Parts: sequence; structure tokens; C-alpha cells
Amino acid sequence: MDLKITDKKENASLNRTELACEVSFDKAMPSRKQLREAICAATGVAPELLVIVSAKGRFGASSALVLARAYKSKEALSVERKYLLVRDGLAEKEKKAAKKKTPAKK
Repeated sequence: MDLKITDKKENASLNRTELACEVSFDKAMPSRKQLREAICAATGVAPELLVIVSAKGRFGASSALVLARAYKSKEALSVERKYLLVRDGLAEKEKKAAKKKTPAKK
């Protein structure tokens, strides 16, 4: 798997760096975990501070466009959408409270 960072934007107001990467691979599209490890190795960011926003493969090509956000601290990571944190394994899904069933009235 080859990784090339195509765009890097510093977002000072949210304490993060927004990355756009081009990934080329041989067979199947790499998993989010493999993508995270490759981006962390290339940028030197801790894995718990990196969120992969999207990974879009191109039809008929063995390459993909990956958008990621690297945060400077855990506190800065709190602005990220919860479903992205759950998808990347950085947070656990909140379970909804079970509704109490009431018997039907006749």
C-alpha cells in the first residue's frame, strides 16, 4: 500500500490538521485500521488523535481518496461527530434505554 498526502490544511480554530491522502493498493481496499496506521506512520500523529472521515475507492482503479483529521489533543477531539469516533473505534456506541412495554388497553 502506497500513501501520498496530497493536501494538508491547518485548522487553528479547531486545533486540528485536515489531511487528504491518495492511497494505492494491490488487491482489496485497505481497512480503516490499516489506513489509520499508514497515515499515522507518515505524519507522526498518535492513532487515538486521528479520525478518518471518508475513504472513497475509485471504480476500476486500485486507488482511493482518504480524508482524515489529526487533532492536537483529546480535548480538541471532542468536537468530532460521535458516529465517526464510533466507526473508528475511538468511542463506544451509546445504547438507547429500553422502552418499557405497557399492555394494550381494551
